[in-house]
Amino acid sequence: MEDYDRFDIYSVALDPEYCPQCGSEVGSREFDAGPMDWCGDCELVFSRGPIAAVHVVVRDDDHVLLLDELIPQHDGVLSLPGGHAHHDEGPREAVLRELEEETALAATPDALSLVTVYHAETDAVAFHFATYALEYADTTGTLSPEADGFEIRREPVDDVVGGAVPIRDSDRERVAAAFDREHPL
Repeated sequence: MEDYDRFDIYSVALDPEYCPQCGSEVGSREFDAGPMDWCGDCELVFSRGPIAAVHVVVRDDDHVLLLDELIPQHDGVLSLPGGHAHHDEGPREAVLRELEEETALAATPDALSLVTVYHAETDAVAFHFATYALEYADTTGTLSPEADGFEIRREPVDDVVGGAVPIRDSDRERVAAAFDREHPL
């Protein structure tokens, strides 16, 4: 199986029957993250209009790096490094940019492994979250938080997965998947 994000991703408002680029009938192709609408002639993956967002689980032996950020949506919980993809970047580029912005760590796209892609929505917006795993040993740079008042924490994965560390349940599930462990909650 392949990671779908190695191909161009074309955002669409409705599920297409025909490729808007070449007119070929749209089929389905199986990727690591599951089946995706696909144009084999153009090698395009189609994604319904949600905002692309990315996260990375940085594995450091039996620990995971988490952020304590002074921003409203993260009040009271730690978070995974990540954010929104820019309009001109793919998910791997976006997650590496976010990692460097938030932690000062750098890595190469080949060091990433896709953990999961999931869809989340509120009344106002929908997201596709692509989550990758990365070994800390495959990074370069010195850990440094993005801004004053922000903190980077190295937490035991058993504490994170077991619920002793305050993170969102969706982040807890992605950490468990990145470490290939059952989510106990």
